[in-house]
Amino acid sequence: MTDGTDLSGSTASGDSLRRIYDVLLLDLDGTVYRGAEPVPGAREALAAGDDTVLYVTNNASRRPSEVALHLRELGFPADDSSVVTSSQSAARLLAERFPAGAPVLVVGTEALAEEVAGVGLTPVRSADAHPVAVVQGHSPDTGWAILAEATLAVRAGALWVATNVDSTLPTERGLVLGNGSMVAAVRNATGATPQLRCSRTRSVAAVPVVPSSSVTGWTPTSRAPTPSVRILSSC
Repeated sequence: MTDGTDLSGSTASGDSLRRIYDVLLLDLDGTVYRGAEPVPGAREALAAGDDTVLYVTNNASRRPSEVALHLRELGFPADDSSVVTSSQSAARLLAERFPAGAPVLVVGTEALAEEVAGVGLTPVRSADAHPVAVVQGHSPDTGWAILAEATLAVRAGALWVATNVDSTLPTERGLVLGNGSMVAAVRNATGATPQLRCSRTRSVAAVPVVPSSSVTGWTPTSRAPTPSVRILSSC
């Protein structure tokens, strides 16, 4: 716990945590679900869910609406406004750094590209477009060609932003390659280090607690202490 609170050995339920904290920011991959399967006990813990729960994910592969639909299909209470993704956070960071219309090389899904376009920047897929930045998020379709474009752009001086650096991704079949493994390929080819942008926003809550399944799965972007709980049962 970053605030000195000790919950080791605790069996605190979602309800008991709500009595202590203003809001719960729930990590998703490996904490709430693994791919198409819910983590055992997660639905029961959130059965009395209310507006003090916000789902956050550093997996930038899907739109918030798609994540919310997936949660509902698995039996979790969720709507589009209760989901925050790292693609949204990364897009805001880029919008703060660059003027409207600036080209940004997207290494990731169309969901990430849409967030970039939504803040007034121009998503591109080639280093020949002279992008001012590269934003890299998880996509099951990432391959050599787009990683080569990212390498060229980063070596040419583009700002490099990664939505997460988790080396693995929990699924119902086990751990598979995560965005961090693809980030490592570009890092190895360029010698550069990306700026990390995860899915916490300052407007979310005053005193949150963040349950997460991994050490790298949740990295606050501000320096304010944020109480967090590691979910050991999902590792």
